[in-house]
Amino acid sequence: MTSEPNLNPDAGTPGREPRGLTVAQSRLLTLALIGLVTVLSIHVANEWLEGWRVDLSGGDLYSLTDGTHAILDRMQEEGVNPLDVRLYFSETAGKTLPKFVKDFIGYERYLRSLLGEYERAAAGKIRVETIDPLPDSDDADRAAEDGLDGKLINQNGDLFYFGLAFETQTGSRETIEFLWPQEQENIEYEISKKIHGLLWPARQRVGVLSSLEVFGGAQDPFMAQMLAAQGRTPSQKWIIVQVLEDLYDVSQIAPDVDEISSDEVDLLVVVHPKDLPDKTVFAIDQWVAAGGNTLIFLDPYALGDTPPQNPQQPWMALQYQPASNLESLLAAWGLELPANRFAADFELAARRPMSQFGAAESVIIDLQVDSTLHEGLLDEENPMLRGLSNTRFFLSGVLRELGDAGLEADAGGEAAEEEPGESDTGEAGSAEGIELRPLISTTPAGNTLEVLPGFGGGDGLAYTDLNVGAALRDAFAPGEEPLALAYFVRGRLPTAFPDGVDYPDKEAERPPNLPPEIEVPPPDDAQIIHRDPLPEEERGEAAVVVFADVDFIHDQIAFLQNPFGIIQAANDNHKVVLNSIDYLLGSQDLMSVRAKSGISRPFLRFDEIEAQAELDTLDRERQIREEMESFEEELREKQGEITQRNAALFERKLQEEVDELNERILDGNRELRDIRKGRREALEREESMVRFAVIGWMPIVVLLIGLYRARRR
Repeated sequence: MTSEPNLNPDAGTPGREPRGLTVAQSRLLTLALIGLVTVLSIHVANEWLEGWRVDLSGGDLYSLTDGTHAILDRMQEEGVNPLDVRLYFSETAGKTLPKFVKDFIGYERYLRSLLGEYERAAAGKIRVETIDPLPDSDDADRAAEDGLDGKLINQNGDLFYFGLAFETQTGSRETIEFLWPQEQENIEYEISKKIHGLLWPARQRVGVLSSLEVFGGAQDPFMAQMLAAQGRTPSQKWIIVQVLEDLYDVSQIAPDVDEISSDEVDLLVVVHPKDLPDKTVFAIDQWVAAGGNTLIFLDPYALGDTPPQNPQQPWMALQYQPASNLESLLAAWGLELPANRFAADFELAARRPMSQFGAAESVIIDLQVDSTLHEGLLDEENPMLRGLSNTRFFLSGVLRELGDAGLEADAGGEAAEEEPGESDTGEAGSAEGIELRPLISTTPAGNTLEVLPGFGGGDGLAYTDLNVGAALRDAFAPGEEPLALAYFVRGRLPTAFPDGVDYPDKEAERPPNLPPEIEVPPPDDAQIIHRDPLPEEERGEAAVVVFADVDFIHDQIAFLQNPFGIIQAANDNHKVVLNSIDYLLGSQDLMSVRAKSGISRPFLRFDEIEAQAELDTLDRERQIREEMESFEEELREKQGEITQRNAALFERKLQEEVDELNERILDGNRELRDIRKGRREALEREESMVRFAVIGWMPIVVLLIGLYRARRR
């Protein structure tokens, strides 16, 4: 038998390992190759996908808005020199501080990521530097030179810095002195605003005309000293005016001006035009007729319009009407603002105490218009209202459209027989030539409340009832159509003075404490001046935004002061104002940045339950209060009958009736208390369900899944 040849030369050699790799070596080689391929793949992917970003946060918080991209693109197109941005954050010094300061770290991480997006999108036109200014270092000195506001953190004089410095190649600087976490929502707007202001410093001109002291009571330092010497404190400049001055070239227009020129202002802002002389109303009318864009704030009751103080007659303050209107101009444009009518809406009512120690209740004249909860309340197609979270109206009026007949009669002085859509002045009527669009409205259940000056006590509401939430709710009846709180008007707007205006060349001095509704005749030596309206060839298209609430921009409503004395926005009211101005001026970029969604993510379920519970018990509360009022009235009558002249028997009988009425009143108070208690219990039940869903359900589900898998095994 012959054997087959052995083809393996090493097979029969004792002490020699077979050729090839062992299993362990093969695995190591495979792992090394996989690691090499992974590193190369990451490198290639990084090269190919550089600049790609995926923002999965709600509202694209880590992405730049279109407005910011437009500003950065403009930097590329115009070839501006690179801009240096320095982010100062005292991370090392902050580690020694309590958790309150350490909470700034999350904001700094977000800001560093956002600035990285600026740097990438600017493609070399923005250079970002992050600096940790250690105490007693050159970086700390540089932070101070850049104008940052360092906060003292210990007895050694060490400062905590957290701010931004912007510098151009020519040495121009802008600074955000200190960054508070509460202002994180607006940081992209603030950064883009600083960049825009540094690179294109030319500002548009905004003129502000107001019967209120929105610029402060004593702009002259000498006048301020005079008032201080008299023990009087001059009124402060409104915060909204300070915000405007930060962005525009703002000038004050006197409330008795007789002409407004486009050579001096690009946009007119009218705030609470109360008791303006005819020449000033005519000046506003002609500004609009010439194509001047205008932003107007009217109000049936303005917080900033305080009555004159008369210690001898303090009751006169309640007869004072802090209202403003431009009836003739609104009528010419097709609108009206009914006097003494206040917008009320149970669904939009803010919940807050009406007194210092009172419980929270629905204040139906304090309206919180939240676009996330009430769709259709904002005209979101208009760029002025995009990206808003919350706006607040307080004691607001209501704007309504007039019919064509009313429009022609009010605007032209008398109704004329003309073709439809044409007024007696030749302009197109509101139906064809004028665009009227409500910007902000109440819900369909909103309605108006008539509130008159005085003490009240009768069937209607008076100014003294504005602080009584129950009285306002009892007088309220839900409506069927939304009420407009702001309107947008555009077109070739007709004049309210087709025959011109006559006014004296000088006014007589008004006696002190004279009611504003009483007119003072001009002096005997005054000359009457006649002004004709603009000729047709000088007229143009204008855009006008009208708000029925001056408090919308008042310090008490639109802004608040945090515990550190820093003024910040209380809502998005200031955004609406700035967006409106930018829109009317034709500036879109910063308006787009301002429209970025907020970071707040409210838990709405509790609010819905609380509102529904209050709505369900509203009628019963009203009934109880009416019964209690009748009991109290009857009680006063009975108590008045108990005198020393009554016989003891009758006095005892009356006393029993008085005791019975007191018991009924106590029962009513108990039932009201039980209603409020039921609301709280409903909220507590919902809170328990949510807590159990978060803490209880998920562990139970995981446990059941684990038991099921264990049983299957």
